[in-house]
Amino acid sequence: MAPITPTSAVAPSWQQEVVSFVMKRKKVSGGFSATPRLPATIQDTYHALRILTTLGRHNFAPSPHDDGPLLEYLTRARQSEQHSAKVAFQRLASCQLAGAESECDAIVGFVHRRLQETTELEERYYCRRMIAEIARQDGPEFCLMPAPATPWSFRTASDLWMLLSLSQEQSERAKGLAEWLRACQTYDGGFGFLPGTTSFMENGYDALRALQMLGSAPMQRQGCRAFIMACRTRTGGFARKGGATAFLSSTWHAVASLELLNQE
Repeated sequence: MAPITPTSAVAPSWQQEVVSFVMKRKKVSGGFSATPRLPATIQDTYHALRILTTLGRHNFAPSPHDDGPLLEYLTRARQSEQHSAKVAFQRLASCQLAGAESECDAIVGFVHRRLQETTELEERYYCRRMIAEIARQDGPEFCLMPAPATPWSFRTASDLWMLLSLSQEQSERAKGLAEWLRACQTYDGGFGFLPGTTSFMENGYDALRALQMLGSAPMQRQGCRAFIMACRTRTGGFARKGGATAFLSSTWHAVASLELLNQE
């Protein structure tokens, strides 16, 4: 992976600081870790690569391609047992972001087995995302909706986002769903899990992408930006709330949320 040398003449300080935050968590043996002293994990590697790829589109970050130790780490991870569809998706997406080969047949088999084993919303959502990654809308189709008895049972903004992604149905219920999501925004500009709850970074990311899918926007766009920037830490990353510790996951949610807010 190339040294950190943003190519733009003047790079906003927060992007530079985020890249530095991410690269301090890159392990010599490949992969990224939650803190510089911990071992690499698939989850942290996925979030790090998403951050670098997103900021790289604006010339603020190095490309994760052609990084030997990273590719070796992802190859080793492919050979280990995956315990959830979410982790399996993160491994697949990390391979694609890093330019590593992915085993499509094995992934399709994994998805088939997992869909037969569970009706859990999160598992079915990540199975759908895996198929979307490898098939690009031309591959096998799966029935990924929750059980017919409760097709629209959701409690949080994250649940609603996953249901919308699985059903791709935005009919007469779209307006009501958008209003519910808008009501999740709090006085500090962030979003709670549901209306009247505390703001956390991940809730804002789920709410913003769900609102975009529904053709809507937050009530206070600038307030949302202010909440995100208030979660910056001295380490260069973003925490899930003000005054907390920054991690790669919350930093990815911040970077991705700012990208969504910039899409008028």
